[in-house]
Amino acid sequence: MSEQHASMPGLRVVTVEHFIAGPFCTQLLGDQGADVIRVESPAGSNRGGYFPTLNRNKRSIVVDLKSEPGLKTLHALIETADVFVTNLGAGVPSRLGFDYERLSQINPRLVYAHITGFGQNSPYRDIPAFDGVIQAMSGVMDMTGEPDGAPMLSGVFIPDHLTGLYAALAVNNALLRRQHTGHGSYIDLSMLDCLLSFHATGYQEVLAEGKKVTRIGSKVRGSYASTYRASDGYVYLAPLTARMWQGVSQVIGKPELLDYMGDTPEADTRLAHRDELDALIEGWTSQHPVAEVVERMRAAGVASSAVHTMEEVVADPHLKVRNLLRTVPDLSGEGTFYVAGSPVPALDTYAKRPPRLGEHTDEILAELGMAPADAVGAMGAAGQRDG
Repeated sequence: MSEQHASMPGLRVVTVEHFIAGPFCTQLLGDQGADVIRVESPAGSNRGGYFPTLNRNKRSIVVDLKSEPGLKTLHALIETADVFVTNLGAGVPSRLGFDYERLSQINPRLVYAHITGFGQNSPYRDIPAFDGVIQAMSGVMDMTGEPDGAPMLSGVFIPDHLTGLYAALAVNNALLRRQHTGHGSYIDLSMLDCLLSFHATGYQEVLAEGKKVTRIGSKVRGSYASTYRASDGYVYLAPLTARMWQGVSQVIGKPELLDYMGDTPEADTRLAHRDELDALIEGWTSQHPVAEVVERMRAAGVASSAVHTMEEVVADPHLKVRNLLRTVPDLSGEGTFYVAGSPVPALDTYAKRPPRLGEHTDEILAELGMAPADAVGAMGAAGQRDG
């Protein structure tokens, strides 16, 4: 095994993946030291866009899965694998010959994770799904935006990344079970399920309380917190406790705010008078710069923050101290690419660049005791492999 992967602790993950959810799952596993092998077609995939941010710590082997030699190579890899991850559409692995039934016969200890939009038994099983489709079908898009505006997508691809995170968790749980049972398992993971699991009180409100859940902009549903204009930007204030509400009252010089808090949760009438109270608060915040609002609110014990732009985020000292801004070599090997660090403990040397298409084909085949001609058949050697 190459020096780049010499520190891997022995867990092998084989993946046939594209877009975001599958690659994010296997990136998380790679950050923890797994030997992640991307099985890619001769046509390859777009190495731009999200690819550099989701494929560090992986090796790439080019295999034509539509050919008999290619499928034979994948099966040989599966014999050595602990985990197989794919986010190809429902039915595609079966059609191409690497569904769970077949791969588990080759390796009964295999943990197989199949990520799709809706799951294997959903009535929507065969509908194409991307992040925005899931946001729309989950109700999250309808809940996002201003009350008198249109439904809005979130600013980042939440369902894709959330599903990748759930998938990594499910894989680790399955590996723990395997330690006790000796058997692998099948994980049927749906992007829609993952986002639906985040509806905290939504089901209760609609089914038991008969409420209509509507968009409320930047306010927090069921709690007194919101976003307010400052003279040069926006701030977010979350005075959820009586002590914090007193802090807001003191900072903006409006003692009448205390009349709405009450001495018990039942006597708290702030939400019923939200528009009126927000106008009082924003009447003060809009006359002061963001930095002053946040400084004074925090000094008074109020949970608060500036609404940061992405430029402010990347300059935040938190990223440096927490090691959350990393660089990896780009695909040319001559420059660098900025990536998000792992929020959970990872290998100190985890930030290895994403692989070039087929870069590790010969290396991986040698580990399997196979010659390139035996593995790739008529496809021939991968022209984009490293020399």
